[in-house]
Amino acid sequence: MNKKYQASGEEKINVIVYCPSDLILSGILKSLESDSDIEISNVDKSTIDSFLESIKNFKPSVILFANFEPLPNIREICKAIKEISDDQAKSQLLILGNIPSHEEIVGLMNAGVRGYFDLNAPSDELAEAIRVIHRGEIWLPRDKMTSIMDRIISVVGKDLKEKTLDQLTPTEFQVLRLIGQGKSNDEIAEALFISKNTVRSHIKSIYAKLDTHSRLQLALYAINSALF
Repeated sequence: MNKKYQASGEEKINVIVYCPSDLILSGILKSLESDSDIEISNVDKSTIDSFLESIKNFKPSVILFANFEPLPNIREICKAIKEISDDQAKSQLLILGNIPSHEEIVGLMNAGVRGYFDLNAPSDELAEAIRVIHRGEIWLPRDKMTSIMDRIISVVGKDLKEKTLDQLTPTEFQVLRLIGQGKSNDEIAEALFISKNTVRSHIKSIYAKLDTHSRLQLALYAINSALF
């Protein structure tokens, strides 16, 4: 059964939670109860279909998906969440669970995941993880960040190493650099004094010139090329 949590006051980060375990759910809610800037607007413990419907109804800023048992279709679930989010207010997806292989993290991030919170991490870091991905940045376990990013770059970025930046216009170069910093299209438009449509056009051009197919690949190319 879904349960709705009300909050009042200033604008908050609107979060919905999917967690079928009462024990883990209790820990999640307790770790967030003292953070006045985070509002848990809905909790779903039943089915994935019910959870997807909750995303449509509540239009959250952040989606917290507790995945503590292996799900063979986890990427498809993440893609479904992303499709729903793209059709309305953009939601950021944070998975909470045991950290999988580097390859699986790459696949999940390509499917729309913006962060992975380790079940073994200190509970007081969960609120910060939510704030980080709400800003459009990426959250990964800090003690595993270097090895994970090295592996991601080797898996996703290997085909980009032969590409050259001289194909890009000066503005496209700046767009790529800002993508590498985790900036959203709105933030890029504001930083470069251009429209959001122009940002989208530049990104489309960068995709074609670098033969890339996802924003994650562009971010990794920027990181790998030390653009910031």
